[in-house]
Amino acid sequence: MKLVSKFALALSLVAVSAAPAAFAQSDEKPKKEKKGKEAAPAAPKKNYSKPFIAAYMPVANLLNKTKDAVAAKAEFPKVVAAIANDDDRYEAGILAVNIGVLVKDPVLQDQGIDLLLASATTPVEMKQGYTFRKGAIAYDGKKFADAEKYMVDAYNLGHRANNIEFLISNAMSQQNKDADAVAWIGKAIAASKAAGQVNKAYVVRAANLSAKAKDYAGAANFYKELVMAENNADYWHDAIAFFNRSLNTNPEESLDLMRLMRATNGLRFQQEYAEYLDSLSYVGVRYPAEAVSVLDEGFAKGIISRNNVTFSERYNEAKGRLAEDTRTLAGTIAPAKASPKGMLATLTGDSFFSHKDYQTAKDLYETALSKGPVLDKDGGNQTDRTRFRLAMSKTMLGDYAGAKADFAQITGANRKAIAEYWLMYINHLEKPAAAAPAAAPVT
Repeated sequence: MKLVSKFALALSLVAVSAAPAAFAQSDEKPKKEKKGKEAAPAAPKKNYSKPFIAAYMPVANLLNKTKDAVAAKAEFPKVVAAIANDDDRYEAGILAVNIGVLVKDPVLQDQGIDLLLASATTPVEMKQGYTFRKGAIAYDGKKFADAEKYMVDAYNLGHRANNIEFLISNAMSQQNKDADAVAWIGKAIAASKAAGQVNKAYVVRAANLSAKAKDYAGAANFYKELVMAENNADYWHDAIAFFNRSLNTNPEESLDLMRLMRATNGLRFQQEYAEYLDSLSYVGVRYPAEAVSVLDEGFAKGIISRNNVTFSERYNEAKGRLAEDTRTLAGTIAPAKASPKGMLATLTGDSFFSHKDYQTAKDLYETALSKGPVLDKDGGNQTDRTRFRLAMSKTMLGDYAGAKADFAQITGANRKAIAEYWLMYINHLEKPAAAAPAAAPVT
């Protein structure tokens, strides 16, 4: 018993090896087991084999007394050869880690970790950390299948530090296991929420992983979370772009979605201006004022070029019709209001909306709705479209409560989904100016 006691004291110096790069994301610092009286009470519980003690003590003395870690490394295989039980295995693992740290030998450190993980004597909390560390080493070595295995094992053992969920997700993504990667980045987002603040980088990563898996609705939902929290033009662009890809919209629905992208300063690419124009002019140049305004904006930003034949031709066509459209606009109000059918008032309201006369547009949409269901020439029900644009007009006029009430009455699946984004936009507009940067007007 006396020999075992001295042996336990000799084993008490335990240094955790230097952390791999993945540890840089954590505030955790390497620790040492405590020496002296605090460690001693556990010694009688150990059941070291005599051959192991005989092999171990000379190597431990080389390390702790002689301070010759190189010699200790050379003799360490004798310690491994003498292992007879889990207590032996545990102490051999600690010794290997200590020697490996001092001689900067990651292979020896890894051998020590394997011994610790294989021992039933190793405390669970130590297994958590060492299992994670093994995964982190594999991660740094780009052995992502191994990294995934060990980190998931560490997580299942209860390890929650070191942004482990995020690292597991990345390891899975590197193996093109995108659906699993999204699920784990979702756990990372949940962990950041539980800590009191959503990690925006995680949400962006989750959206990109979803898009990679062609789950555009999932990508949009992740960005929706960012948009709800922050009136950021980049977030708006990505949220609406992914959302748009998830829907099969008709031109009128697409137009009102592109109008929101423009209102939030989200238009970023040539193809988005092209889609906007297609929605404006799928039956000819219906709204020359809006077409000219959108194209002027794109030219000024340098996103689209006047040298592009398609854009220049459509610009010239819209510009050529603008004067006549503006001149005749006022005379369309009375016939629209007098018509027994609401659709004429809706179409006239659309024209005024495109000229940024939101008050007249609002009045005409209300007139259309007052006549009962709004039906087009083919009998198609355009009531949702009319009410949606009434809500948009109220939004532009600052009647946010009225706009919300109208958006709440939308019933069609696509427009109901698009309305959610308009409602998020309104929520930002309702905040103090300092909290929400001014957005570009819809035209």
